[in-house]
Amino acid sequence: MNIKLKTIAKLNYFVLALSLSLLSCDSDVREVYLYTPGKLEATSTNTAIKAGETVTYTDSSTKVRAIKWTFQGGSPGSSIDSNVVVKYAKGGSYTTTLEITYVDNQIEKKTFAVAVEAAPEPPVVTIEGLKIYSDNPNFTKTAATLNWSSSNQFVISDNADGGYEGAFKSFTLPATPPAVEAKWAMAILQFVAVTDISSYTYLNLAVRTTSTGKIRFRMKDATNTGYVEFDATSNLYGLKRDGNWNMVKIPIAEYKKQNPALDLTKIKDILVLRSVDPEDVRALNNYTFGIDHVYLSN
Repeated sequence: MNIKLKTIAKLNYFVLALSLSLLSCDSDVREVYLYTPGKLEATSTNTAIKAGETVTYTDSSTKVRAIKWTFQGGSPGSSIDSNVVVKYAKGGSYTTTLEITYVDNQIEKKTFAVAVEAAPEPPVVTIEGLKIYSDNPNFTKTAATLNWSSSNQFVISDNADGGYEGAFKSFTLPATPPAVEAKWAMAILQFVAVTDISSYTYLNLAVRTTSTGKIRFRMKDATNTGYVEFDATSNLYGLKRDGNWNMVKIPIAEYKKQNPALDLTKIKDILVLRSVDPEDVRALNNYTFGIDHVYLSN
């Protein structure tokens, strides 16, 4: 009898537990959401531009943890911003790559192509002017016979090549100074006969130097002198002290401005290199100037 009662009690307990479990499921209901992955969405404003123009790239992807742009041929070359304006300076076909890292660390990439039209080549300009000292065959006029002369200290040398366009003249203080030396130096490029240059606007010449000294480029008629002065830092009219050939373009009006009495219809010395007092050229061990490609132009 005791055995039957225990068995009945166990059955009643099982039924009660099952009922409670079923009731619990009805009252404790939870919503379950399925995960939606991020989506890569990006645009560019153009696929064909001209050199110097820009393209705007925009990323509007979802669930993004990190982005990285790489712009081939563009400036900037890369970015982590969602909106980037990129400039293309040179012609060519380039690829832009966008790399997206989503919040679940999945990575996806997208590429864009852009064709950049190269800038047109500048036209070849034939030099029109009065050729004073140059190997250039494109001048339409050639100056009368010229003389180079050293007035004080400068040693003038002929150089067969290595100039702006081939042969050139160099003006250098002597390596071994004479027994009596002055603190100044001068050299002259001189017309044999007086020449009218009043119809021209610029004196052009190629200069190569590393000199840190001041220098004047003078111009002289029979009696009057006008000049333009160059120091070592201003790069005035293109004269640099970097050891390279640089074209210098001096307005002839600057000579007249310095000395209104200068007669441009009767020029004798077209170019006079002159050191600047009180600067002492004996303290300047690099006082050397290469001169080439000298001509007048409008």
